[in-house]
Amino acid sequence: MTDLLTGTLTLLFTDIEGSTRLLSRLGPRYAEVVSAQRAILRRAFARCGGQEMGTEGDSFFVVFRSVADAVAAATQAQQEIASASWPDGVTVRVRMGLHTGEPTPHEDGYVGMDVHRAARVAASAHGGQVVLTEATYRIAAGRPAAGSGFVDLGRHRLKDLPAAEHLYQLTAPGLPTAFAPLKSLGAGTSLPTPATALVGRRQEVRALTTLLPGGGARLVTLTGPAGTGKTRLALALADVVGDRFADGVYFVPLAPVTTADVMWTTVAEALGVTGEGKAPPTFCEHLSQRDVLLVLDNLEQLPQAADVVAQLLGAGPGVHVLATSRRPLHLAAEHEFPVAPLPLPTTGDGLGAGADGDAGRDGDGGAVELFVRRAELVRPGFRLDATNTDDVQEICRRLDGLPLAVELVAARVKLLSPRALRARLDDALEMSTRAVDAPVRQQNLRSALEWSYRLLPAELQRAFRRLGVVAGDVDLSAVGDLLGSGRDPLDDAAELVDVNLLGALEGPDGEPRFRMLRTIALYARDLLTAEGEEEDARRRHAEHFAAVARTWCPQLRGEHHLTARDRVERELEELRAALAWALDPAGGPDDGTRLGLGLGLCEQLGWFWYGCGYQAEGRRWLQAAVDAAAEAPQGTRTPDVMTALHGLGVLVLQHGEAERARDLLERCVAFWREDGDLAALARELNSLAMAYRALGEPDRAQPLVEEAVVAARASGDQGREANALSNLAALEIDAGRYDEAIVLLRQVLVLDTALQDAWGQGADHVNIAGALLRAGRVDEARTHLCDSTPAAVALGDVEITVDVIGLFCALHALRGDAVRAARLLGASDRMREQAEMPMPLPDAEWLESVLAPVRGSVDRAAWEQDVALGAGYSVDVALAEAMR
Repeated sequence: MTDLLTGTLTLLFTDIEGSTRLLSRLGPRYAEVVSAQRAILRRAFARCGGQEMGTEGDSFFVVFRSVADAVAAATQAQQEIASASWPDGVTVRVRMGLHTGEPTPHEDGYVGMDVHRAARVAASAHGGQVVLTEATYRIAAGRPAAGSGFVDLGRHRLKDLPAAEHLYQLTAPGLPTAFAPLKSLGAGTSLPTPATALVGRRQEVRALTTLLPGGGARLVTLTGPAGTGKTRLALALADVVGDRFADGVYFVPLAPVTTADVMWTTVAEALGVTGEGKAPPTFCEHLSQRDVLLVLDNLEQLPQAADVVAQLLGAGPGVHVLATSRRPLHLAAEHEFPVAPLPLPTTGDGLGAGADGDAGRDGDGGAVELFVRRAELVRPGFRLDATNTDDVQEICRRLDGLPLAVELVAARVKLLSPRALRARLDDALEMSTRAVDAPVRQQNLRSALEWSYRLLPAELQRAFRRLGVVAGDVDLSAVGDLLGSGRDPLDDAAELVDVNLLGALEGPDGEPRFRMLRTIALYARDLLTAEGEEEDARRRHAEHFAAVARTWCPQLRGEHHLTARDRVERELEELRAALAWALDPAGGPDDGTRLGLGLGLCEQLGWFWYGCGYQAEGRRWLQAAVDAAAEAPQGTRTPDVMTALHGLGVLVLQHGEAERARDLLERCVAFWREDGDLAALARELNSLAMAYRALGEPDRAQPLVEEAVVAARASGDQGREANALSNLAALEIDAGRYDEAIVLLRQVLVLDTALQDAWGQGADHVNIAGALLRAGRVDEARTHLCDSTPAAVALGDVEITVDVIGLFCALHALRGDAVRAARLLGASDRMREQAEMPMPLPDAEWLESVLAPVRGSVDRAAWEQDVALGAGYSVDVALAEAMR
């Protein structure tokens, strides 16, 4: 061994991805792959001055004197590997990790954390990918090689490393650029970044850090009245303890959420889980092996919050919850931590710490420190002195140290001196204390809000009241429609932000979005009601978001379906708020406008609920719409009510309630026959036929589908025609006429492709594969399934995904692979159970006929064991098993 290099070195680790799979495929010829791969890498290392430290199997450990040499070696090696020819046409992909540091020489090698770090980085990469730590990237990016570049992969936690690593991907000509997420323990956190530093809570943070997680607490609830800063304290604590959770920390704002189903989907979305993963059983399985902290903000308005939190904690021992609420959850595992107002200065403190500019030392009163810090933001150079200390201290006492109240008042230092503030605050406090029947602290918080509100000019007062109907955050177009003043909405929003009555954040598209703190919004809504403006503001809000739904929901089945889904989900809080107002049975007299808006929203959102993982929520809203219509003077026999009834019937059918679905859809068919709308009639005939199919009555389903085809063609609606032909094909399959069904399904695929209907195309491919399997064309079916599955599953539709796994189960059964058939059966059955989507009767009977021979060919206990194993599979694992 040559002398070891010393000093700052760049360490490179490599190995072949999927070496076991290659070995099983190539057998003895795998040795040729290893030898060729070694030769390629060694040539690149030698050209760039690398010193080989170790080789084991297909892996290498090499060190370089410079970052540039290491990057060049990795680039050249990857380029040559990508262009090489390999035995039997296999694809060989090598993953690489680079880290720059000062490893400790030891005997004939190196030791130390830098060595471990480089190895863990390589292990996180995918074949063909070169991943760099920040230490390597900073040097490499300073003098990049011609044509090369870097992709920021964010911060990731790696096994056995105490802190998250900021990782980058090397790009160069001839190298792939698109890879799956790194195989790390988790990427960073989802904590929002507060605009200002935490003030006056040092003791609380110290006490709480002993609980999570080292103190054995898995549930900590910060309790206290509105305005005490529970959320801000939770964010500070989560930031401090974040590195203790290998899989990250996730902030979940729940203020606008009022039902358990929405809470589940909100928590799942915060963790990046979509589609079939949102349902509680599947989502809990997703959490079961994770070491994670969930920051659940604002639980007091959720009656079932304790049940949801209990299930989250029960998902696995690594799940921890930090909650904020005005009241405890009363769970056995709960550690309640009351959050008091900020400490106040005692009488006679004089100038205290603030006199020499050091406001906020321990013991000087956190409320005063907060006032000074916030005042400095709006009036640079503000400080406590002999002329204002008494006034600031008295203001803080009068506000009982409530952080929200202190911040609101301090923002006014931009215009008024502390003495002037104190005089005006005294007047406001006296008025509101007499008028508000609430605890003293809440009176004073309301007083601060009222006082700040009264200082606004009339136009801004109106803007503030109307923005109180916003449930989450909204963009400028929503602000403009809500205000309807003809003024530039940015001016009004900016002025309210300036006085801390409105918050601003940057949206995903870089445009500003605005939201109110929950406490401030409640006050604004009280004012709105008192002024008699709530109905108009709610109507404007609902009209705006109905327009948003009309713009984006029709695109959910088109080529831009992912963009459309993202946009709808971004506005989901507001859409829910609009529905809640429009369908509220206690909403008072309605001339039909409010209900009409609600029914219109239901019509637009119907496909979103059906195809994007929100079936339970959709059923609830659609039932509410039908119930509200039943109480309305116009009754239920109107087109928009029938559209809601149709949506409800489809979701009921999807959940296996075929008899109820039949009854609902029969009503719809009768209405549209009388109305004469052929496109709507085609839709209802289609759905009703599928209800009869699920009931095992094909003789009643067949004429309905045939009539649907005729009605769709007569209306000129190709989408309805495609749906009808697809359902006709399903009945042909049930009848054993497989070739006819395949011809029909290929016609449907042509139609859906012309319509750019991404969902329709995904469903068509699944249906074609199913028909091929039933026709005995197994190899053709396998090719079709493997080619179409990635795009179909990427749609995020629960039913399509489960259907794909079920077809793979049948495929492997027909090929005699009992192990994989059993495991995929377990996976698909479990997923259907979780999604409450039982298999239609004809499909279930066919699958049983396929499984019976292969099940009978193996030991019963072994079969059941494999079924049980598959029941624990995630979607990704099941698909990997299916396509292996």
